[in-house]
Amino acid sequence: MDKDLFVLLLIVVIRGCAPLLILRWQFAGGLLCILADTSDSILQDALGAEPLAGHYHLVDKSFDIYYLAFECGVALWRWTDPLARGAAAALFALRAAGVVFFELTGFRGTFLFAPNVFENFYLFVAGMRSVDPGFRIPSWRWLVMTIVAVGAPKLLQEYVMHYRESATWHFVKENILMWR
Repeated sequence: MDKDLFVLLLIVVIRGCAPLLILRWQFAGGLLCILADTSDSILQDALGAEPLAGHYHLVDKSFDIYYLAFECGVALWRWTDPLARGAAAALFALRAAGVVFFELTGFRGTFLFAPNVFENFYLFVAGMRSVDPGFRIPSWRWLVMTIVAVGAPKLLQEYVMHYRESATWHFVKENILMWR
């Protein structure tokens, strides 16, 4: 089998199946989806293949929205807290609209206006619910503070990755893991 085809199949299987874990394990499944998200770059580098060359961004963002939709579905159908549910739906809609707008326009600054705060918010609430199944966001003020706290690091990451166009995986690989 051709190396590019093999890596492409691995990426599709990993990225396609990982979100199913969210249905069973809300928090751990979300974390595993982040690992699956990074797996495509790692697999391509490790195996010296580029099956997504020229289409990487579109494929990556499509798989991102796919797994985020699973997380949003869990938030809408399994969380009983109306503040958390509403915030999750709004943050997911903002990100999805931002991805669509970017794909239509190519304007990288879109991700500064539609950062993936949803993912961090979902992981925070799912993580809290894994410790305390009755966890609820007590007030609007608490909700806003939570969104700001989980959103700030994501906004910085969006700035570095999408606006400055610095590949996070390559930075980690070369400067932290010293894998050249």
